[in-house]
Amino acid sequence: AGATFTQYSNLKDNAKAFGLLPVEINGALRWRIMKDLLVKGDVFFWDGARYRNKQLDAGKLDPAFDLNGGVEFTVVPKLNVWLQFNNIFNNKYQRWNQYQNLGFNVLAGVVYSFGK
Repeated sequence: AGATFTQYSNLKDNAKAFGLLPVEINGALRWRIMKDLLVKGDVFFWDGARYRNKQLDAGKLDPAFDLNGGVEFTVVPKLNVWLQFNNIFNNKYQRWNQYQNLGFNVLAGVVYSFGK
């Protein structure tokens, strides 16, 4: 888990630092339930960043909350399969101005290790 609080003082040209998140809180969980099964989870919260538009007007994005989860299973010693769920609550947000998030999505994959 972690938290970052960013506050700038004595800015002369701008009232706020544009593009930086003033508050960011995150957490991660990795839990090996059995020898071959790993469960993962991530949670993110941040306050909206300040931005400027084309007319040089200042604005502030809305705060955001995101939750991700996944599992990884070892099929045989060198072969793993995984499944990941991102933005489980399908929250619509922008981390940076005009860059929309993807919404709920699912990823799956296979990992084969050639080493020992």
